[in-house]
Amino acid sequence: MPNRHLYQNSLIFLATLLGVAFSNLGFTHDGRPVYIELQERPENQYILRWKIPPVMQPGTEPEVYLTGDYCQILPETQFFSRYNTKKYQCQPSLSQTNTQPDERLIIKIGYPVANPALSTLIRFEQMNGGIINLFNGPEAIEIHLPSELSIWQYVRQYIEAGFLHILEGYDHLLFVFCLVYIARNLKGITIAVTGFTLGHSLTLGLASLNVFSVRVDIVEVLIPLSIMVLAAEIVNAGNHRHKETLAWRFPAIVASGFGLLHGFGFASALAELGLPHNQKITALISFNIGVELGQLIFVLLLLFLAYMAKLAVSKWKFSEITNHILTQSKYAIYLVGIASGYWVVSRSLEVIY
Repeated sequence: MPNRHLYQNSLIFLATLLGVAFSNLGFTHDGRPVYIELQERPENQYILRWKIPPVMQPGTEPEVYLTGDYCQILPETQFFSRYNTKKYQCQPSLSQTNTQPDERLIIKIGYPVANPALSTLIRFEQMNGGIINLFNGPEAIEIHLPSELSIWQYVRQYIEAGFLHILEGYDHLLFVFCLVYIARNLKGITIAVTGFTLGHSLTLGLASLNVFSVRVDIVEVLIPLSIMVLAAEIVNAGNHRHKETLAWRFPAIVASGFGLLHGFGFASALAELGLPHNQKITALISFNIGVELGQLIFVLLLLFLAYMAKLAVSKWKFSEITNHILTQSKYAIYLVGIASGYWVVSRSLEVIY
C-alpha cells in the first residue's frame, strides 16, 4: 500500500511541471507549423497562400515563393485576404519536355532572421482533384513538389503527422496523464490506455471517412472538460467513498467513453491536413499509428519519471517534511484543472461569439 501511494504521489508531483508547461504552451498552440497551400488553376495559374503560427514575432515572419517553370508573380487577389497570398503565372506543363514533372515547381521559404525550429505543412491541390500533403522539418527551406507520392511516402508522412500532433496536443496528453494516475498500476494502465486507444481510433475513423460527424467547436470544449472530470476525481481521492465511483473502479470504461470524444478532436486535426483521394485508408491508418506511437512514448516517459522519483525517495530517505510535501502533492493537480478550465472557458467563448 505505501508503495502504491508513493507511486501515485510521484506521478502527481510531476503534475506541477506538466501543468505549468501545458498551461503556458497549450493556450497558444505555438507548436503549429507554417501552413502553405498551393492551388493549381486553369491556364497554368497558381494561388500560393501561407499562414504563420502565433509564435512568430513581428519582423521575423518568413516569406514564401513559388519558383520553377519561369513562374512570374501576378497582382495579388483579395479573395484570399485572410492569408498571405500570391498569384503566379507559370509556363505550360513540362510533361511536353524532357524535364521530370517533380522538378517543375519549387516552394522556397525565406526567413529574415532564422527559423525558430518551425516545421512546414504544404498542401498542393492539383487540377485533376489530387491533393498532395508534404510535411517537412525546419531544415527544409526549398521543397520540390512531386506530381504524386508513393504509398510508402504517404505512410511515412502521415505517421509523422500523427506523432507530432499528439505530442503537441497538450489537452490530450493531460487527459492521458490523469488516466495513468487513476489506473494505479501497470496492468490497470495498460487496460485503460488500450480502452482510450480503441475509443478514439473508432471515432477518428468514422469522422475522417464522413460516416459520422459532430460540431468540432463543441468537441473542443468537451475535451478539456473530460480532463477536469478526471482531475476532480484525483483531488477527491482522499475520500474512500469517492473511490467507489466509476472512474476509480472501472477506469478502462471511462477511458473508452472519453476516447470516443477525443477521437473527434484527432479527426478535426486530420481534416486540416486532408486525406489523399486515392490513399484515404492508408493515410488514416498511418496517422492513427503516429498518434499511438506518440501516446505510448508519453506514457512510458511518465512511468520512467515516476519510477526514478520512487527510487530517489527510497535511496536518499527524504526528511519528514519532504515526505509530507509528497503526500500532499496531489493538490498540484489543480494546475491541470486550471489549464483545462482555461480551455473550457476560452473555447466556449469562441462557440458563443
